[in-house]
Amino acid sequence: MSKLTRWVGLVGVALRRTATKATRTAPRQTAVSVLGVAIAVALMLVVTATGLGLVQGTTVRGDAVDYWVVPQSGGASTMVVSTGSAQLGGVHQKSANLTADERIEYATPVQIEVLKVGKKGGKSEYVLGVGVVPDPRLDKVAGLPTAPLSPGDPYYADGDYNGTWTGETVISSGTADSLGVGPNATLTMKGAIAGSGARELQVTAVEPADVESGLSGMPVMLVHLSELQAISGAQSADQADQILVQSNTGGLKSELEDRFTGASAVTRSGFTAQNSVDSDLPLAMGLAALLIAIVVGALFVATTQGLQVEADSEQLATLTAIGFSRRARAVLLVVQALALTLVGGALGIVLAYVTTAITNYAATRAIAPVPIATFHPLLVVYGLGVSALIGVLVVPYLLAMERRTEGVSEVIR
Repeated sequence: MSKLTRWVGLVGVALRRTATKATRTAPRQTAVSVLGVAIAVALMLVVTATGLGLVQGTTVRGDAVDYWVVPQSGGASTMVVSTGSAQLGGVHQKSANLTADERIEYATPVQIEVLKVGKKGGKSEYVLGVGVVPDPRLDKVAGLPTAPLSPGDPYYADGDYNGTWTGETVISSGTADSLGVGPNATLTMKGAIAGSGARELQVTAVEPADVESGLSGMPVMLVHLSELQAISGAQSADQADQILVQSNTGGLKSELEDRFTGASAVTRSGFTAQNSVDSDLPLAMGLAALLIAIVVGALFVATTQGLQVEADSEQLATLTAIGFSRRARAVLLVVQALALTLVGGALGIVLAYVTTAITNYAATRAIAPVPIATFHPLLVVYGLGVSALIGVLVVPYLLAMERRTEGVSEVIR
């Protein structure tokens, strides 16, 4: 018999032995081991997913935008929305100056505000309002198209804020479902902070927000910047949270930062990386969750399986008596530990995914207009890796317990 065949046979015996324990001889101990790992991994992944959600920050992504100009004190904020964070001032003129540069195709300020929006004569809901200066060269912002809005910013009126109030808005499918409205519906909006009273809006289009924006299914609405500024009180200093810059020219980052004192320019590809480096809170949360998961999972498995090894002392001694070497017995214990922890890890991943979905649903209904947690597909690999690590860490303890069976094996011989 070749070595490979012998090792495959040992693994098969170990898996069958584990299955027998789970279904017949020791179902309770096996269930405790699996659930211990599952709960530890699920908590770790939920915390990590929340950290990833915080890292995303407040920048609203436009499909054709290559740079974001954001205030330094707010660019790497971990808040879901940027209400109350540092803002840029005089944004209409600054954006116009950028657009006049031949290297820049278009630039638009963006303001983000939580609004209380309701159907006329109906219920009201909190919606994430995004103010922009529409232009045919600008495709989508916050996952919604700007084309259904009139180009330019008519109400701005060269800084007087007394021009034509268009009242136009593009709403996401999430907003339409939440308010029970469709195209051409009349809405009223009121800022969650200081505003100038309720204003009427006319829905020009209902569109699903792009998945890439991170706002798919969420209540979002797109309006003209000056109209959002007027309702939120930001018109006094012509304020906005960021400026989106569309350009095919590289190397503009430092020049954009020179134009805006106290601001940072972030490229499309560098935004996520910058936030990951600059935000210490999500990293600390993830590391703490990892350590807790390893300790809790290892304690559960070591305790339950250690007791099981002791209960199986006569069985292990019998295997020794019939010719199973110490290495072969070690393989049985290693495979058993890894099988239990990997099953627990898989169950923990499912629990984490469900918990994350419930958390996002509860948060968007109660306190936040966008999801606060992001369950990235790589978290599946992460969860299984941690589960395997727990199994490996438990093995030395199980082997030490197994050595206590050698005295029983001598009696059987």
